[in-house]
Amino acid sequence: MSTPNEDGKVAIAPQAALNEYAAIKGFYENRVLVLAQQVHELSGTVEVLRQQLADANTALEHELAEKSGETE
Repeated sequence: MSTPNEDGKVAIAPQAALNEYAAIKGFYENRVLVLAQQVHELSGTVEVLRQQLADANTALEHELAEKSGETE
């Protein structure tokens, strides 16, 4: 294990820092892509559910209109 310098910082080899940076950058790039894919999938699901809700509301309105027409 490295010992700190006079200013309290530990000297790190440039290649080690570069490798760590590349690994972290790759991790976050992949994470962003996975999250973007999940947002896309959820948006599609929400759209399907909105259409199903609109269809159900339309069917309910027709049913209520028929029943109110029968009672008059």
